[in-house]
Amino acid sequence: MTYKGKHTGHVGARARVVRTAAWVGVIGLLVAGCGKIPTSGPVYHYNEPTESATKSSPAYSPSGPSEGASPSDILKGFINAGTGVENDYAVARQYLTTDLASSWKPEDRTLVYQDNVNVDSGKSSDEYTAGLSVTTSIDDRGIATSFRKADSQTVTAKFEQVNGQWRISAIPNGTMLSRSEFEQLFHSFTLYFYDPTFTYAVPDIRWFANRSTVATSIVRVLLRGPAPYLEGSVSSAIPGGTNLVRQSVPISDSSAEVGLTGTGVANADQLTLERIHTQLEQTLKSGHSANSVQLSVDDKSVETGKLADYEEAAIDPQVPNPQVGVLDGDLVTYSDGQSRKVAGLAPASVHPSHPAMDTKRQTYAYTDDDGSHLAIRSTGGEAKDVDLPENISKPSFDPRSWVWGGGQDGSVLALNAQGSNDAPETVTADWLKGQNIRSLQISRDGTRALVVTKEGNGSRVWVSGINRDNDGTPRSLGEPLQVGATRNVTQAAWISDSQVVVANEQDGSVQVVSLAGDTQDVNGLSDIQNISAGNGKESIYAQTGTDTYQLTGSSWTRVDTKVRDLSYAG
Repeated sequence: MTYKGKHTGHVGARARVVRTAAWVGVIGLLVAGCGKIPTSGPVYHYNEPTESATKSSPAYSPSGPSEGASPSDILKGFINAGTGVENDYAVARQYLTTDLASSWKPEDRTLVYQDNVNVDSGKSSDEYTAGLSVTTSIDDRGIATSFRKADSQTVTAKFEQVNGQWRISAIPNGTMLSRSEFEQLFHSFTLYFYDPTFTYAVPDIRWFANRSTVATSIVRVLLRGPAPYLEGSVSSAIPGGTNLVRQSVPISDSSAEVGLTGTGVANADQLTLERIHTQLEQTLKSGHSANSVQLSVDDKSVETGKLADYEEAAIDPQVPNPQVGVLDGDLVTYSDGQSRKVAGLAPASVHPSHPAMDTKRQTYAYTDDDGSHLAIRSTGGEAKDVDLPENISKPSFDPRSWVWGGGQDGSVLALNAQGSNDAPETVTADWLKGQNIRSLQISRDGTRALVVTKEGNGSRVWVSGINRDNDGTPRSLGEPLQVGATRNVTQAAWISDSQVVVANEQDGSVQVVSLAGDTQDVNGLSDIQNISAGNGKESIYAQTGTDTYQLTGSSWTRVDTKVRDLSYAG
């Protein structure tokens, strides 16, 4: 792939918001294979986070085994007892032999099924099976795998008599829940990891039964690292090999006592200890599990707050209010109904289209009308112009001043706006080969790419982790997480670290989709050509062929401006 570049240096309607069922919007991680986007198989699936995840009373009170119950009844009772999450699933353990009750691990897997469970005799007289139509499976890390089509699975249990009563002597670890049971008992919790510079916190959503010991579950999986789609793109302050000193995280007066052990944490310097404390506290606060953390290492209390210049990583970084746009062939900033020409920019070599700007509002990028030419301009007069081998999507800045774009053949390009090289880097993304990238935008923490791909008459929306060199040069996109938009999409934009807005140019539909699975339909606008998004739903703009609208509450309000191709920083 070749590039022709030159460095010019210093030169003179109304809508209502409808909340759809959270489980309708499938969100998932597909393991990329064979150099293209997977089109079948499992996807990681998240749901809407709760506003409160505290020590709530159990929603169910299942009964223990009845005297003289048959193996079939014992298996059915055991499945039902999976709703009894308190006291470490004490009721469910009553259906097991003593040996199995002590070793069975209910959190290893949760199968969520639709319809009914079919219990039948197995291959031998001491064996029964439970047939399930599984829609979602939660693993021991709280990562949920959902299936586009219910997956038929069979769970086999073996039985033996204990004091004349049938008990389960062998069954896979885990529980089985109906969809309604799961939605009442499980909640999503946000773990936090960090960009490689520890400037920004990056959310990683997991699923756990909401019980009194949930803080322990959260910390345990935090110690194990990020979800697969974030591996290589985020960092953890907690050194590898770190474990809990005790197998619990007690909470007293809303303060969690986290005791850690391990060579890495024992030898950690003060900066690392401050970051560990921040990571634990931000994670536990996000789930309302605790308001503060008392940290200890090998039973020795850790004093934090000792570094005067220490700054916690920012959760949900914000973008500045002004947008960039095009007016009469010039780049302008637009805010509160007012537009102003950007001063200090070198003359444009092509008619500006689809502009972007960095968060400091000092560097700007745009393409020509068909996306075959990329121009970068700074307020100090510096300029770069690159003729591209193919058309790219609307440019997007990351926090490290790299300008990104996606090609119609699935290629991903990134050019350092402040570097000396005029040729973009080709970012490896095997799962995108041959795909038509309609939209690509980098998250405000710089760790994830939001990508819209066209597939025949349909489309898909993805989030993929960004892998970089030590100097910040982007090298590849990791395996993708599918965002649960329920409509066809032609463009998408971040409105926070865990929410995006998506739109379709053809039918005018607009949705706000959370990475935790909540989907909100907004009545569309005819002839949508551009969507821009700032901080939250209140800063979403849509432009048709003739007008500009802002989402206000549940309605679109027309904005009187002639500025076109509006875009917030990023």
